[in-house]
Amino acid sequence: MSATINHATPAASAPIARARTQIGALDGAAGAFGLSAAIAIVFNTILAWIKDAYDPLNNFMASLTSHHWITHGLADIAVFLFLGFIFTRRGFSMDGTKLAAIVAGASIVSAAGLALWFVLV
Repeated sequence: MSATINHATPAASAPIARARTQIGALDGAAGAFGLSAAIAIVFNTILAWIKDAYDPLNNFMASLTSHHWITHGLADIAVFLFLGFIFTRRGFSMDGTKLAAIVAGASIVSAAGLALWFVLV
C-alpha cells in the first residue's frame, strides 16, 4: 500500500488556493462595465419597444435631439456609464467566463426580441 505524502504546509498552500479562486475573476472596471454592458443591451431593447409602441415618447425623444435614434443612443450610453460607475464604486467582481456568458445571453435575447418585435409590428 502506498501513501501520498504532502510536504506543503497549510500556510504554504493558502496562497495557491487563493490564486486558484482568483483565476478568471474580473474586478474593478472590467467586471463592473461588463455587467453594465449587459444591462444596457437589455435596456436598449426595452426602450426600442416602448418608444415604438408609444408615439408621445418617440416624439419627445425626437424633440430632444434632431432624431429619436440619437436620443435613444445617448440614453443607452448614459445607462452604460452610470451603472458602470456605480458598480465600480461598489467593488463589483465576477468570474470572467460567467460575465461573458451574461453579456452573450443579453445580446442574443435582445437581438431575438428586437427581431421578433419588428417582424410582428
